[in-house]
Amino acid sequence: MEKIVEFIENLDKQKMLEILFAIGVIIVFRVLSSLISKLMIKILRPKNKENKDILQNPFYLPLRTIFTFIGIYIALNILKDTFQINAETLAIITKIMKILMILLVAKAFGEGLDEKNGVFVKLKIKSDREIDKSTRNIILRTIKIIIYIVAGFMVISELGYNISGFITGLGLSGVVITLAAQDTAKSLIGGIAIFLDRPFKIGDYIKVDAYEGTVEDIKFRSTSIRTLDNAVLHIPNSEMAISAVINYSEIKKRRYYANLTLELDTELQKVENVKLKIEQMLLKKDYIIQDSIIIRFQEISDNGMNVVVIAYVNKTNYAEFLRVKEQINYEIMSILQSENVELAYNTQTIHVKNES
Repeated sequence: MEKIVEFIENLDKQKMLEILFAIGVIIVFRVLSSLISKLMIKILRPKNKENKDILQNPFYLPLRTIFTFIGIYIALNILKDTFQINAETLAIITKIMKILMILLVAKAFGEGLDEKNGVFVKLKIKSDREIDKSTRNIILRTIKIIIYIVAGFMVISELGYNISGFITGLGLSGVVITLAAQDTAKSLIGGIAIFLDRPFKIGDYIKVDAYEGTVEDIKFRSTSIRTLDNAVLHIPNSEMAISAVINYSEIKKRRYYANLTLELDTELQKVENVKLKIEQMLLKKDYIIQDSIIIRFQEISDNGMNVVVIAYVNKTNYAEFLRVKEQINYEIMSILQSENVELAYNTQTIHVKNES
């Protein structure tokens, strides 16, 4: 407190003017930072005309902060003689401001990258194929990682470290890192393979080994699947890349199959009548693909005569397919009843030899 009082008492008119001028510079830059930031965003992003859109722009806050930093930096240069700020202290302050600016710009670019970004909108318009959500997410995450890596190297350079030596050091320790994170590395490679092959996308219903459900997210390391019991399952991409994946969402038609075992003593004319009525019934269904209907007396077994019914249904939704399958089953059973044809049971006759 005494030092502050002593400093104020030793202030002359010239120093007081310098302090007031420096404070004025900071206030002016702070006040104008908002106006200049809005103007720059309007120039760079002409579509952002509304004040609300400008304030929500990811570059607005970083630009304001940068202009405020510039005002503070100019004020410090004005006051370096008044407060006896040496060159080393000023250099440290300058370095801190540069690092903060680098981080702010990186953060702005990172937050500005989303699916509404103008670059992605143009790519979607010009691209021959639609860019699905999972592909967009992977591209965005990759670009963000690159931005933050570049920003990190710039910060390291500002701190005075040799980037070349740092990268060389990473190369020497790469083997150790790889050995320590083999599973992670495999999952990352698996994520790239999934991105390139695109066997499924977000929203698809898939089955992988013993797991099945709806794909919710595809990340670099794992794929998230919402299972039938509503739990979220995270499967490493290393497993996804080497496993057989059944993508039910790509099914264009589903197969109806029934194996009817008629009793051996069924009259052949009734067998023909059953076949004909089932075919006529299927032909009347608009959800049955007409040229896919196959009804054949396939074989004679120990239990009876096997008649197979095969037809493809254009209902790809599984719940809808079960509904029409049930309907077909009911009508087939009605046809069998109308012809007085019984289905055979799996029976076995045992003969006991009497040796007496």
